[in-house]
Amino acid sequence: MADQDRDDQWTSLRELIGSAPAGTTVAVSVRHLSSGATFSHPGDRPVSAASTIKLLVLIAVARAIDAGTIDLSTRIAPAAQTRVAGSGVLNWLSRDLAPTVADHAWLMIAISDNTASNVLIDLVGFPAVTAAQRDLDLSGTALHRHFMRTNRRPGDPPNSVSADDLTRMLEAVATDRAASPERCAWMGSLLSDQQYREGIGRHLPPGVRYAGKTGWQTGIVHDCGLFAGPGGTIALAVLTDGYAEPYSAHALMGAIGALVARDIA
Repeated sequence: MADQDRDDQWTSLRELIGSAPAGTTVAVSVRHLSSGATFSHPGDRPVSAASTIKLLVLIAVARAIDAGTIDLSTRIAPAAQTRVAGSGVLNWLSRDLAPTVADHAWLMIAISDNTASNVLIDLVGFPAVTAAQRDLDLSGTALHRHFMRTNRRPGDPPNSVSADDLTRMLEAVATDRAASPERCAWMGSLLSDQQYREGIGRHLPPGVRYAGKTGWQTGIVHDCGLFAGPGGTIALAVLTDGYAEPYSAHALMGAIGALVARDIA
């Protein structure tokens, strides 16, 4: 893409961000993996992560598999204190179920299962997640607590991410820097199985594929992912706050995703 075309695209992207309703905030980060071109508005600002931080948990799991400290075939029945409500299915299924680590990872990413996520956090431990965060230089990202647990202490900070950190993580997965090539391919396959596709991947041009991770809670709607097409690969993160309902946030995300994906269609 010529410099002028890139400038025009970034201008159009700023206009889309500026169209968000009063009282909302929108953070966007774009990384073109082939050209190295980037866009950030304001991508370095830490925000409440919702479920997007499960991508960092997945990276920690992949690194533990590489190190031989855990095995994908190990079966783990969620403990009573690990089962929580919110997104996912495990909390409502039989207490006798003991999914494998591979199953828990798929559930955490593809349908954002909170119970499966807590199982994996307990399996690898908070220090391993923090080590991955520091190694990838994710200054706006931190995992402070489990998902949906009721035993939070007053003043405990929320889990946080930034849009720039999410695209850094996605780029690390796509370029085999997050873990071994085998584990990065595995993580990519889980992201490709994402079942919630109402956000950045809803209006992609033909031939462009989306693989990503969503996150949502009251007032917060996030999405991040890799777009792969004939013209290369792009990492995109769109984080929103303040929307009264998710549908308008998803519409903006879809417009941003369609604009960014033109480069590689």
